Amino acid sequence: MINYYKRSIKNLNIKSSKEYKEGCIILVSSPEEKELDDLALEFSLERDLLSDALDPYEVPRMELEKNAVYAFARIPTEITGRTATIPLLIIVGNGFLMLVAKKDLDFLFKDLRKRKDFFTTQKTTSFLQIFGEIQADYGQMLTKINKKVNYFSLNMHEIKDNDISNFINFEITLNEFLSALIPIRHTLNNTSHGKILSFSDDDTEMLEDLRLQNEQLIERCKSNLTNSTNLRQAYEVISTSRLNRTMKLLTGMTVILALPTMVTSFYGMNVALPFAQSPFVFWGIVLFIFALVGVLFVAFRGRKLL
Repeated sequence: MINYYKRSIKNLNIKSSKEYKEGCIILVSSPEEKELDDLALEFSLERDLLSDALDPYEVPRMELEKNAVYAFARIPTEITGRTATIPLLIIVGNGFLMLVAKKDLDFLFKDLRKRKDFFTTQKTTSFLQIFGEIQADYGQMLTKINKKVNYFSLNMHEIKDNDISNFINFEITLNEFLSALIPIRHTLNNTSHGKILSFSDDDTEMLEDLRLQNEQLIERCKSNLTNSTNLRQAYEVISTSRLNRTMKLLTGMTVILALPTMVTSFYGMNVALPFAQSPFVFWGIVLFIFALVGVLFVAFRGRKLL
């Protein structure tokens, strides 16, 4: 699906159209092969690079081909109940700005269009604003993860076995975020040289803010990753300690019950045994068993085996 939108300083209303107009932004969501062929032909774009935007394992990077800038990034999204990232291709061409992704891009564009300073005719500024929205999405995702990690860190006693899988998912997600944010840092650093895109003073200031925000997001990812890993390992230690105490208790009880079982087993044999003919032998055995259990229990408690 291909959508065209345009907004200029002279016309503050965002207008959509069914065809290309100079100064517009082009949203290409889940495109078919024919649509990619048409785009490559119409705008003189690299067909292979357009296809790379649909590769779920595409690595963020920036390339300059035929007077067009191809910036690959990864954006956070929910996939089958799990937070993950998908590739996004941002193309800055002659008279247009294009976004290509294997997902409906309205979730990204709806925040951009709310900005009063977003004009599709200002390509470089819009390019930076898109990265700003991407990093804002990462910030929101990290805030959700941070709240969950902080909750469990303050309520260790409420952690259950199925929460361990959540910690593992957190670690996978945070590592994936780092794999996306660190290349974005390189992209922003390369862009700041001004050799690929020309910046105004306001753009330069915005770029510096994006770089600072990126560094903060990376540090937040690392901090949350460390906290999540420490919590998981702490719970594993606690679980192991509980298991050891349980095994120690069961072992002690087994030893305590094994000796009385041996005594009763002897008197269950059809052979001549001491006091077997006495009418008080049953109560004698019972008292002996209770005494033996009591002695073993006191001994084990003294050695903290129970």
